[in-house]
Amino acid sequence: MTELPPTNLPYLFAAFAVVWVVFFIYAAYMSWRRQSAQRELDEMRESNGQESGSGGNDGGG
Repeated sequence: MTELPPTNLPYLFAAFAVVWVVFFIYAAYMSWRRQSAQRELDEMRESNGQESGSGGNDGGG
């Protein structure tokens, strides 16, 4: 009678789940950082008296 090797599927699933959780936390953190940088950039534009849509272009060509 041969003995089957123990299955490590629960450990594999746990590792898989941990990797996805870490990925989603990282994605949320990067999104928060991007929004924070965008907000800071908008504040800097306002303090310089520029409008966000102008882009500093006077239309001359």
